[in-house]
Amino acid sequence: MSAAVTTEDRIRALPCWSGGIEIEPLPGGLSNANYVVTDAAGRHVVRFGQDFPFHHVFREREVMTARAAHAAGFAPAVHYAEPGILVTQFLGARTFLAEDVRADLGRVAALLRRFHREMPNHVSGAGFMFWVFHVIRDYARTLEEGGSRKKDELPRYLALADELER
Repeated sequence: MSAAVTTEDRIRALPCWSGGIEIEPLPGGLSNANYVVTDAAGRHVVRFGQDFPFHHVFREREVMTARAAHAAGFAPAVHYAEPGILVTQFLGARTFLAEDVRADLGRVAALLRRFHREMPNHVSGAGFMFWVFHVIRDYARTLEEGGSRKKDELPRYLALADELER
């Protein structure tokens, strides 16, 4: 009987490494497990994820979007991908907190404007998009149909989403 394959075994088996590797967990990620892997070529992020249709998350589209974002100058390079696994360049950057965004709002707004203007030139395949306001409405329908204990709060959330979308 063979031993169970560990996450580290799966990472070590990927064909994209140069020489030996070091693996360390990378905290965060709502719907995936992340690791920083160091090899002779540098540092990389390995993401293990799966599709979550309920949340409108499809990993195949995530890979295409990551490649498009890199081509447009917004994201790290994709080094390797296979179903459920994405390996990208590690940036070592820090995530902005709310106060960081407020302190640099003009630059953040310009970046978002540029992103929405330039990304469509690099997106390929069917016109699938993650439209957060549609997702909110879809969640609300699901909660309503399922008799959620939160259904009385839905009109307030939907009104806020509608205001933000406009």
